[in-house]
Amino acid sequence: MKTSYPASSINKLRSTFKNLIIAAGLLSCSMASAQNISFTNYSLIGGAAGQKGAMYRFTSVTQDLAGKPVADCIVKIESMSPGVSLKKINHNSAGNLSSFQPEVEYMDMNGPSWIEFSFTFVPHNNSKTGDMSFYQMPEVTTSVSGLNNYGDAQEFAECNLGPDSKVVYDNEITNLMISATGNGFRAENKWGQQSGAKNQLKNEEKLSIINKNVSTVRIKIGINRNNNNWAGSSTYKIELKDVTPDMTKMYMPDVVGFQVRMQQDQVQLAWSSPNQDNLQDIIVEKSVDGEIFREAGRFRKTDMNRNGLYQFTDETKSASTMGAFFYRLRTRDMQGNINYSSVKMIAVKKKDDFVKTDVSMDAETGATVLLTPISWQQKEIFAEVFNADGLLMKKISERKAGPQMLLDLKGLAAGAYVVRFSCGKQYSTQYIIHSASL
Repeated sequence: MKTSYPASSINKLRSTFKNLIIAAGLLSCSMASAQNISFTNYSLIGGAAGQKGAMYRFTSVTQDLAGKPVADCIVKIESMSPGVSLKKINHNSAGNLSSFQPEVEYMDMNGPSWIEFSFTFVPHNNSKTGDMSFYQMPEVTTSVSGLNNYGDAQEFAECNLGPDSKVVYDNEITNLMISATGNGFRAENKWGQQSGAKNQLKNEEKLSIINKNVSTVRIKIGINRNNNNWAGSSTYKIELKDVTPDMTKMYMPDVVGFQVRMQQDQVQLAWSSPNQDNLQDIIVEKSVDGEIFREAGRFRKTDMNRNGLYQFTDETKSASTMGAFFYRLRTRDMQGNINYSSVKMIAVKKKDDFVKTDVSMDAETGATVLLTPISWQQKEIFAEVFNADGLLMKKISERKAGPQMLLDLKGLAAGAYVVRFSCGKQYSTQYIIHSASL
């Protein structure tokens, strides 16, 4: 069943500081190396500073191999929503002299807020602002990272590089929902973790868009409040540099931002497939044990959403002795090639069957042990160990359990795991941290 985005219900965060990194790389088809881009010198050439319609000229943003200036860049504020103010057009810090860093403040109000910039390349020192000729870049790559979820404020970015632009990735995307919007793409952190200045994600997810023969790039950046009030200040970082991706090494997934969550007695799945033109179908597969998967739903070519955004709702009535369900997506392209997404696990809270348990560490060996519930002792207990992606890594069983059940985790890599214990129809869940040295 396909519907619109599900609403998120998360704690309110009133004031945040974030960094959004937008990198655009330029590659000349006649040069061995890309041109260097520098946003160091600028002046206001039109409109009121910080207001809609304001135009800023950044001089000598590109140079040839001999160091001679080739192009300037006209940065224009195309639009601003009510309640948004541009405090600084360029807030450069030490070591980032080549980047464009606007500082934006969002007032305490409801609804989405944004500011949109256009970046137009023109020949160096062409001062005719009313009749500017364009300088066309042979190839442009725009990369966006740092989109966070702050509870009531979920960051988004829209990038438009003109017709025939494509989206590419250099790693797996799990938190961003990416959709096609006209000639560009939109990325929004609908599902990701809350993040702040003291809790930045170690590996920020990145969206990259490429196109050829580009003279103007439009970028809209903002927040979506989801019918809640929110206020905060943001400093964005926009870099233009030689980061054109090697297309032979790029990660090109069929599924992006695959997430699964419980909503009352239903499981809601959401993902995006912005590059879906070559897909025959997308199949939702479900498992009750993490090993055997069966089809739970299918999106055929005629069912695919034009913008690449998907949602599927599944009932939780089928039996699961694990107290959890496992989901994955299987895609098939027009050539018949099949790919699988990562596996997502969702816990099913059944009060009658759930038993509270505790784990501890053996004082002598340092091994992890289950403190066996009295009602489970002298009965057969199973323990299934899953990694962060929901993959079953190990099965452990004890036919007649005593007061403690040893969890032999040798051979597993260090990291966080979830363990599902089951005894008859009862089950329990524990999250453990495993050290490979044990």
